[in-house]
Amino acid sequence: MWIGLAIQAWQTGAVNPNPNSRRAFLLGAAAVAMAPKGLSAQEPLRQLTVVVGFPPGGATDILARLIADGMRGTYAQSVVVDNRAGAAGRVGVELVKNAKNDGGTVLFTPAFPMLISPHVYPKLGYDTLRDFVPVGIGARSMLCLAVGPAVPAAVKTIADFIEWARANPAKASFGAPSGSSQHFAGQTFARAAKIKLDQIPYKGGAPAMTDLTGGHLPANVSPAAEALPHHRAGTIRILAVTGAQRSRFLPEIATMAELGYPDVLFQDWLGLFAPAGTPADIVARMNAAAAAAVKSESGLAGLGKLGMELDLAAPVAFAQMVKADWERYRAVVQASGFKPED
Repeated sequence: MWIGLAIQAWQTGAVNPNPNSRRAFLLGAAAVAMAPKGLSAQEPLRQLTVVVGFPPGGATDILARLIADGMRGTYAQSVVVDNRAGAAGRVGVELVKNAKNDGGTVLFTPAFPMLISPHVYPKLGYDTLRDFVPVGIGARSMLCLAVGPAVPAAVKTIADFIEWARANPAKASFGAPSGSSQHFAGQTFARAAKIKLDQIPYKGGAPAMTDLTGGHLPANVSPAAEALPHHRAGTIRILAVTGAQRSRFLPEIATMAELGYPDVLFQDWLGLFAPAGTPADIVARMNAAAAAAVKSESGLAGLGKLGMELDLAAPVAFAQMVKADWERYRAVVQASGFKPED
């Protein structure tokens, strides 16, 4: 189209008919025609791939799809979610690290692969602070300690669970992705309560919840989003939450701090990261599109169903937050002696 317009302009005398000028004009028009599409402020990209390092059906995946739906047609013509489960989210992180930094690939992840994993896996294949550009936050979610039908119905409180765990050390275990906030929270609680509580590793929250509700797993530490619908249905029992305050979605459930375990405090973000070197203007566009998605009527309704709180930040503010949280978790992990099981 650009070349056609150039020829038309030249033919009508809109440009200098000098052969050299004409040739330069047409070459310039051709260069515009061959320029990468979708990088202007006006045109959406052709396709955006949102990489999720966990299986479909978990809280991270559900929120990623909600954001992807909202970015379709604004940031990109087509938006697909690519689940790359494995190594507690680290497979997806490394995939995005090695992706092109043209705005066509972004990672959506909970905080722990970016904040905790770097401090417990010495041979990690990525550097959170150097290999990525923080794009923005979608929401925050606290964790829940819940038990399922494998634990007697009489166990209804944290005190009951501690007593049961002490009486059944061979059965006392909980599910969580290895090296995750869930894993860390479960081990921190076990140490504080002075009980033996083995961690059973899972690739994501959905398979762990399936085993919990099916009676194959005694307990689980999971985001509130994953536990809430099953708790309401009566198939599991949430015993405590890890937020600084009670969840407005679970006002009847006490926090770990209220129950005497102030160190079991986890209420992390879920956010977007682009490969290092992604241009700032593209990052800003991506942030704006994602924020609009979660602030929309359907986005807020989706967050409510997930039991998550809306939390937004501009790229610069999010980058500062990531650095501060990275340092905070380094100190916490070193002080605790936490070690992954895998």
